[in-house]
Amino acid sequence: MRKDSPVSDSSLISDIVPHSRPTLGDIEEAAVLRILRSGHPGAGPDVIALEDEIAAYLSHPGAIATGSGSQALLAALMSLDLRAGKRVAIPAFTCSAVLHAVEWAGAEPVLLDVAEGAIAPDPAAMDSAGTLPDAAIIVHPWGLPLDTTAWKEVVPIMIEDCAQSIGARRESTPVGTTGDVAVLSFYATKMLCAGEGGVLSAADEAIIERAGDLRDYDGKAEWAPRFNFKMSDLQAALAIAQWSRLPEFLERRALLADRYHEPFRSIGLTPILPDPGSLGSWYRYLCWTQTDTADLLQYCVSQGVHCRRPVPVTLDRLMGSDPLPNTREAWHRVISIPIYPSLTEDEQDRVIEVLGEARERGLIS
Repeated sequence: MRKDSPVSDSSLISDIVPHSRPTLGDIEEAAVLRILRSGHPGAGPDVIALEDEIAAYLSHPGAIATGSGSQALLAALMSLDLRAGKRVAIPAFTCSAVLHAVEWAGAEPVLLDVAEGAIAPDPAAMDSAGTLPDAAIIVHPWGLPLDTTAWKEVVPIMIEDCAQSIGARRESTPVGTTGDVAVLSFYATKMLCAGEGGVLSAADEAIIERAGDLRDYDGKAEWAPRFNFKMSDLQAALAIAQWSRLPEFLERRALLADRYHEPFRSIGLTPILPDPGSLGSWYRYLCWTQTDTADLLQYCVSQGVHCRRPVPVTLDRLMGSDPLPNTREAWHRVISIPIYPSLTEDEQDRVIEVLGEARERGLIS
């Protein structure tokens, strides 16, 4: 076998280091058992308790829990009247759930290229997208807090997508506190795991009221199109248990990130770090490479270390629109490396070892 070709012999794989893994334990088990034994797993007091926790954290008067982060995002768009005839700017280098929500709301998505050498758009370049949009969804990418103040200067309505960044801070300000609406996700691979689930929170009580009305179709005195977007107490209890562990999770992720920085720099990777003065959540550990990551990713997986591209498909490619050059460049050259609270130091050492071996094989230059 050529030294510079990716290994494909599955017999060389010992233990798998997955790209993501939830961190669940006794507190989560007890929370779920409590709900099961209550005989009332549907929406109830635990949903309200979760909403209160999120609203208090974000210094908002209220929050609305939903069945998923996508549902929370759609409810946010509709509660802000971002429907047919409205234009909503979204990054092209992000999860397709953002695009789906805009499309389902009936608004027109305006895809934004990321800044050169970056993984998020530059608000100063908004004019290059044509007529300024009616709103923007600001995705704090992979746990890195963006400058929402700069965005507020160029768009009239701002939704903060905090699905990957809860706990992150920009110059001591928690993400989710400066936009018109904040959206969180409790999907199985997110910062906090409830299997599924989402929350939207806002400073304006009218937005919370409209979102709450959209969430549940039953028992209403007046007809209007509504959904079944409810979260169950089973999900909420799990989310509350995870929420209580957020400081622990953030600390562990930061320690793991610190152990990655120098080894990766020494083998030719360029870690993507929070801006000075900011605190990232380290939802993912991303690095720039010098060349396309395809062979590198194949090699890592063959060795049982599941690195990934940050997004499977960029939104400009998904929509078949004109290629956005910086977005395509980021897709080719950014690698996402395993990091999560349950990652052991032995597993992390294995990740570092495999990426070092990849450098020796010429897969990192």
